[in-house]
Amino acid sequence: MRSRSSRPTNHAQTHRIIASEGERATIPQAELTTPRPATDESYYLIWRPAPAIDLDESKLATAASLLQLSAPELSQAATLGQPVPLARANTFEQATTLGDELRALGIESLTVAARDLKAEMAPKKIRALEFSEDSVTGITSGAPESTAWAEILLIVAGRLHEKSAVVEARRRHGQMQPVDSRELFADDLVLDLYSGADETGWRIIATGFDFSCLGSEKKMTAVENFQALTRVLRERASRAEFDDSYVRVRQMLAAVWPLDQETRRGEWRRSGAGKFDLSTVTTTDNATQFTRYSRLRRWLRARELTGNS
Repeated sequence: MRSRSSRPTNHAQTHRIIASEGERATIPQAELTTPRPATDESYYLIWRPAPAIDLDESKLATAASLLQLSAPELSQAATLGQPVPLARANTFEQATTLGDELRALGIESLTVAARDLKAEMAPKKIRALEFSEDSVTGITSGAPESTAWAEILLIVAGRLHEKSAVVEARRRHGQMQPVDSRELFADDLVLDLYSGADETGWRIIATGFDFSCLGSEKKMTAVENFQALTRVLRERASRAEFDDSYVRVRQMLAAVWPLDQETRRGEWRRSGAGKFDLSTVTTTDNATQFTRYSRLRRWLRARELTGNS
């Protein structure tokens, strides 16, 4: 499922939903002015929630100060019951020191290197699936790939969000002045599948996916089809752990894994006699954040299966 909405930010505040799959906002050829950050070389401290953890107000305040979080934010992390990144350190030594300080307060954590999550490596985007009794084949832009159902160890579910703020400006009296603005939104359902030693996984996004593999179970809408596909995958990959915690924890992730943002400046466009407009597009999305969380879940699952949990 992918939907886009356009919302002008003028006083009219009109709103429209673009339902057509082929309709997209037209953005002029653009020049990247704020590139995405380089590869992350830091270390993350990951909360290991304990069932019987009991943090009094004093310990909570001390831990929150160490982590540069508010006490309510840390309290929320404790109630989630999920491993979440609490802090980012520049070196392993810094992460170890912070982990020791947290342990003294009763908070157990794990340290994982950003490079181990391989977030800079894109998952294989799967366009369609073919099922057999023993295996599943993923159809990509390259050669098809197959894996046995018994080899699928983890399925991570989530959502991909994207917002584009478009500002049209016109030169007047030697200065650029905004003449129009609008916001475009996109929302996609997503599944990541990991098997065996595959560290990057398969990614299934509802938009553009061919649900023919569902056969007679295929429904009318992308949402229904995605739900049906998830159910089939969980049934056939019976050894796989299913993780849909991202939607619940994503607010907590922003402090360590902020959303990606980039700004692009388009070309001059004639808008009337002697008038030329220039568009600036600022795009914010959670794709890298979700990938990092998905890879963290894979990393934790691998530890569990090797007896290191």
